[in-house]
Amino acid sequence: MKKPVLLCSLGLAIALLAPASSAQSGAEARGATETEALTDKARQLYDEGFAALNRSRWAEAHAAFLAAWRIKQHYQIASNLGVAELRLGKHRDAAEHLSWYLREAPAERTAQRQRAEILLKEALAKVAAITITTEPEGAEVKVDGAAVGRTPLALPVFLEPGRHVIGAELDGYKPAHEQIEPAAGHAGGITLHLVRRDAESPAAAGVPAAAGPRAANDAPPAKLPETTAAPPEARSWVPAIALGATSIVALGVGIGMTAASSSARQEADEQREGIRSADGRCIEPPSGSVNRCQAFQRNADDAEIFGTAALVSYVAAGALATAATAYLLWPRRSRTASTGVQVFPTVRADGGALLLVGAW
Repeated sequence: MKKPVLLCSLGLAIALLAPASSAQSGAEARGATETEALTDKARQLYDEGFAALNRSRWAEAHAAFLAAWRIKQHYQIASNLGVAELRLGKHRDAAEHLSWYLREAPAERTAQRQRAEILLKEALAKVAAITITTEPEGAEVKVDGAAVGRTPLALPVFLEPGRHVIGAELDGYKPAHEQIEPAAGHAGGITLHLVRRDAESPAAAGVPAAAGPRAANDAPPAKLPETTAAPPEARSWVPAIALGATSIVALGVGIGMTAASSSARQEADEQREGIRSADGRCIEPPSGSVNRCQAFQRNADDAEIFGTAALVSYVAAGALATAATAYLLWPRRSRTASTGVQVFPTVRADGGALLLVGAW
């Protein structure tokens, strides 16, 4: 199945591109005259490419036609170059050169133009054709950073499927960009709108406004006060360390008082058991139980006092630890701030407290 297609393509190329002989007449004879308009070097490269094209040596034909095209952009070179590129799978380039041929080739070359349209349709099925315009015109258009010309562009821009960035630049205007992602076979158009640089306000553009006469009733613009936030004070770690250390001491005192209370209560329990075993009592005790009852009462009182002291110590330890944590987490004051809060823990024999000193 591939051989008939190849022969058909080759036949199209030969019918499209073959230089006219002296026996040919009409439009074909005119084609021969136009071929002679090429420079000597371009004509030599053209002949080499055409010979390679007839032998289906597409790469050699492409190299020769491309070199000739760089010397002389002629519609016959464009058609041959487009055929070679199509056979090499360079669909974007083929679409560009075949379109160029159809734009520049004489209208009377009807058969050749029809065959070129068939080949162009084959190329366009693999690429996207995007018509790019700008407002205003005259902007340089870039595709993925490469310049493709100034608007108005004579031909669509042919793109491989995928993501592309279309840009436009014009003196006196801000550059415009648009990202597109066309699919193969897509044909569409985009317009890039450029905005004049002087359309921005002087303040937005960072340019001082030109001085001019001010009307008598025009008040000068109000000047906003300049304020600079003062950096916060550096936090001292001394209060946090002192509070934490005091909290640990209070915790230790509480543990010691708990142990002392437990010991005194144990002794009181032993003395109470001794009194009971001797059939004594501490309410109007007999003479043999007086000393035991007095010792029992002292130990019971000591256990109560030590227990209370332990409770106060635990509360103080918790308060001090809370104060240390609050100090570390409390927002630091600005050096310009006139208010603040200070925390002073106090521990007394009958309890503990936190003293807050400050102004609100």
